[in-house]
Amino acid sequence: MTFEHRSEKHLEDLLRRALTDRGFTVQGAHFGSHQEPDLDVSFEGRRFVIETRAAGRNRADVLHGLMAAAMIQARRYSSCMDDAVPLPVVAVSNLSDRAVSTVAEFMSREAPESAWGLLDRSGRLHLRGVPGIKSERVTRQRSQPRAPTQHELDPFTDLGQWMAKVLVAAQLPATLISAPRAKLSRARHLAFAADVSEPTAARWTKLMRNQSFLDDTGRLRIVRAREFFERWRRAVGAVPRREVPVRFSLPIGAPDAQLCLALSKYPHALEFKPDPNSSHEGCTTIEWKGVPRACLALFEATAALGRGHVLGAPVHFYLESVTEENLRRFGLERAGPDTAQLRVIEPTWPESVFRAAVRVQTRHGLFVPACDIVQTWLDISDHPVRGREQAAEIERDVLTKWVFTEPSDGSRP
Repeated sequence: MTFEHRSEKHLEDLLRRALTDRGFTVQGAHFGSHQEPDLDVSFEGRRFVIETRAAGRNRADVLHGLMAAAMIQARRYSSCMDDAVPLPVVAVSNLSDRAVSTVAEFMSREAPESAWGLLDRSGRLHLRGVPGIKSERVTRQRSQPRAPTQHELDPFTDLGQWMAKVLVAAQLPATLISAPRAKLSRARHLAFAADVSEPTAARWTKLMRNQSFLDDTGRLRIVRAREFFERWRRAVGAVPRREVPVRFSLPIGAPDAQLCLALSKYPHALEFKPDPNSSHEGCTTIEWKGVPRACLALFEATAALGRGHVLGAPVHFYLESVTEENLRRFGLERAGPDTAQLRVIEPTWPESVFRAAVRVQTRHGLFVPACDIVQTWLDISDHPVRGREQAAEIERDVLTKWVFTEPSDGSRP
């Protein structure tokens, strides 16, 4: 889960501990209040008012916008307090020198005399412009080369799975998966198309090449696809899914129809992203408007994609952050196993799930987000309710036809 969708209480606890470790005294906390700053603290006789924002990605435009918003709000609060100093803090998933330099460049240009900070999900806090606090580099050069971590040896990380979908997307109909469909010849091209960092794309392509699953002679292409997909399926199936049984607070019909109605009204829209190498090509993706991402999953997604085979299966959907507040957005509440009408899944790999999701018209005539066909195959394969049977249908009708055949030009027949 990205920092953007962690609870305010989690953010408050991390920031409070980080500040206390630095010698700050926390005088008041008001997270969630629109009349007071998130934190009111003091350090060496000076008072600071802290306003926080949380970033889902370390993109420059995201960090600049959130830091500016936090600064404006902190200044507004400090203007009402005697001798208070505004201190905006942006929470990021990963604190890096690159993130720090991005924000430092922006603040030196827009607010050179201002204090500011970055906090990551492990509780590391980087402060600038606070008297008595020395600014240090976030990362340090290692004296000894380190062995690669298990994470770096795993091609099935969240972004690794997403990049795999990007490479197979051109072989599948656009109605079954949302992803860039350009022909990519270098890791940096994949990084740009998949919206990941160049080092991430470079590590993943090198790992795939070393495991003989990637052909990069001329362009990037997954080879030995059937074996690769089988390993992918086992990797996903080895991680338990977090499913929460829920029911509608006010049922108004069949659970699947009511879920589709709620999803159709959920704040999302289609966005066309052009291919920079082509004047007429690109891909259409779903953008969620300031809310945790959500989409149909498992059998409901398969049916919405026109590949349904099993009737009467449990109803599932993905929700990026399963909290009471987010369940209420859909008119849902937690339920016991005997009274549950459907199950909501908090994804282990949210980027792979939601970036590839497609907008489909359901049998109820509603337009809703749904998992892509690769994700439904991965998720359904081990489901006890005729999951193997449904997965076999997808494999025969879609994967074998368009992915496992490995056409010479890499495009869909």
